[in-house]
Amino acid sequence: MTGNLIELLKCIYCGHDKLIMREESGANRNARKLVCEKCNAEYSIIQGIPVLIRSKHLLNEQGVRIFHEYADRYDSWFFSDKGRILFKNELKALRKLLENVDLGASLEIGVGTGEFAQALGISYGLDPAFNALLKAKERGIKCVQGIAEELPFRDSVFDSVFMIVTICYVKDITKALREANRVLRRDGNIVIGFINKDSSWGKLYLEKKRKGHLFYGPARFYSLEEVKDLLGKNGFEIMNVVTTLYQSPLEKSRPEEPVEGVKENAGFITILAKKLWS
Repeated sequence: MTGNLIELLKCIYCGHDKLIMREESGANRNARKLVCEKCNAEYSIIQGIPVLIRSKHLLNEQGVRIFHEYADRYDSWFFSDKGRILFKNELKALRKLLENVDLGASLEIGVGTGEFAQALGISYGLDPAFNALLKAKERGIKCVQGIAEELPFRDSVFDSVFMIVTICYVKDITKALREANRVLRRDGNIVIGFINKDSSWGKLYLEKKRKGHLFYGPARFYSLEEVKDLLGKNGFEIMNVVTTLYQSPLEKSRPEEPVEGVKENAGFITILAKKLWS
């Protein structure tokens, strides 16, 4: 874990913006922890990843537990015949969205196993699923275990924040967006990527959700209008939209070029928005 990550963190109990590193004593010698300089709250560092979650019962919730317990299975999708093509299509849409955008200091909320973060050059990642974070760490992402609704980062420390599919899994999307706004610098960017519930892809995943699919079961899906409304109400102005996955999910997956703007039945929507207030 690098020193500059510690400099970005804050105490999730009292909000103080200075955590200090301490060496464990006794039987745990050579282990380290973070301690709040103000309230003395202590945070474990496990395999180089700071753990900043207030309530450990959150880790047993279905939407977190499945990505922890099945991190290998989730990660393997990116290397499957279908997943490899779909991931590249989604990545092309994000790259088109980010043309001429300087990411600066960047954070992915809900980094998962780090495939998108690695491909896009995102430096920092946060997720509640620890086993997924271990894979993201192997991909060179500086990781923190935490939740979107209570980001353990100081105010105004990032130039760009990403939430790629993350909005489908956070419990309180309003809190998550307000936290993203808080940690962004003035005029910072938020990048959202999500499956459009009004598309053929969204309808397929909603059906899988109803049938209790392992990964889609705990998900919530949104329309473009719903996401636009959420961004506007939480201090963001939309700057650009790029879409992809116009092909049918029932056909063999094929490479696809992204479209600027939205046409009917866009399956995957990416949005670039700018911070207006904090």
